[in-house]
Amino acid sequence: MHKIKRKKIILTISIIALTAWAIFLFSIDINWLLASIGIQNMYLILFLIALLSSTSFLTSASFYATFLAYVSLGFDPLIISIIGGIGMAIGDSLFFFISRHAGDVMSMSNVKLYNKIFKQISKLPTWGVYLFTYLYASFMPIPNDILIIMLGVLKFRYSRVIPILIIGDITLLFLIANGFHYSF
Repeated sequence: MHKIKRKKIILTISIIALTAWAIFLFSIDINWLLASIGIQNMYLILFLIALLSSTSFLTSASFYATFLAYVSLGFDPLIISIIGGIGMAIGDSLFFFISRHAGDVMSMSNVKLYNKIFKQISKLPTWGVYLFTYLYASFMPIPNDILIIMLGVLKFRYSRVIPILIIGDITLLFLIANGFHYSF
């Protein structure tokens, strides 16, 4: 009983922290950020935006807009895809750890999409889950939150999930960058 209470506290603190983070991201002035970090550190800015925007599904659109701005400015698509993919995967890790440690108290029974994907993933062999993770991260330009939460609840090892997620995010960004670049 004590363990479940502790997990509820962790979940509550995590939700409060994510809410505060989302409020901070909406209130930050991009011009101030650019002036503070400097224009010569554009790769660092891209990494930070990828890291910060992937911690909330509400802010992921801002990352894609920034990413496409980098492509239009002529940055190398492979380099910015690698930097952005690593940043996105690290940002998604927050959801993995929250769900892994608070999965016992999270009630997702009323979320139909979650239940459908959860049932399908639960039936797959381990290699199938990893393949699905790569395909989802690579070809679905939507936040990885639902997938990452399920992998955490199902107690998959982080050391096996994160490389697949990084490669999948890099693949997605590289496809987006090249599609955008060659469409003009």
